[in-house]
Amino acid sequence: MMDSGMRKAAGSLTQQVVAHISSLIESGTLAPGEKLPPEFEIVRREGVSRTVVREAMSKLQAAGLVATRHGVGTFVCELAERTDFGLERRATGTAEDVLAVLELRLGLETEAAALAAVRRTDSHLEAMRLAMEAFGDEIVTGQGAIDPDLRFHLEIARAAGNPYMLDILTTLGLKVIPRSRFQIDEQEPQRQEYLKRINNEHEDIYNAIVRADPEASRAAVRNHLGNSRERMKQATGAGETL
Repeated sequence: MMDSGMRKAAGSLTQQVVAHISSLIESGTLAPGEKLPPEFEIVRREGVSRTVVREAMSKLQAAGLVATRHGVGTFVCELAERTDFGLERRATGTAEDVLAVLELRLGLETEAAALAAVRRTDSHLEAMRLAMEAFGDEIVTGQGAIDPDLRFHLEIARAAGNPYMLDILTTLGLKVIPRSRFQIDEQEPQRQEYLKRINNEHEDIYNAIVRADPEASRAAVRNHLGNSRERMKQATGAGETL
């Protein structure tokens, strides 16, 4: 089993590879449509393990910078395939970036929840409830609950009835979930308690939306995302200035 020090080191190396390849893409050294070197070559050039390279490729794919064609290779995405907001290219998984996204979400999702409280339908509520149940199931099975976490927030934006809110969160994708981009060093019991607190906060948001209470919905989201921001700051030692 990998100890905490090894996990932290691997995470740092992954971010170094992500940052390096991102800079090559942004500078045009790796042009749109260009094929990246094979995995073994990146391992050799970067001086890291295959696991680190694979994790870095996953993050670059999540950021919309590269796309893998099975059996062919990994290619730099064309500019037209990237988002209009430029959000994909900015996100490299640093603590400062994660905190900046949380600040964006504080403004966006508090209002989305308030709108959802007055516009939601029974089917919207059902979708939110199923996302929370899936989150709970993944806690029990020891998974990260990243996908159901994202689903819950997307369902709130969908219930808000404003397509632009949903488009922005969809564009951000998994970058909405801090732990999908920045590995926090925790033992398994602590990790499970952390995930349970997150899902309890989701339940508070859900209950406020069920009650059709816009102000309570805003407050519940503000509490949830504010707590996420503080947890990230404490875990990473990031300062107030982003």
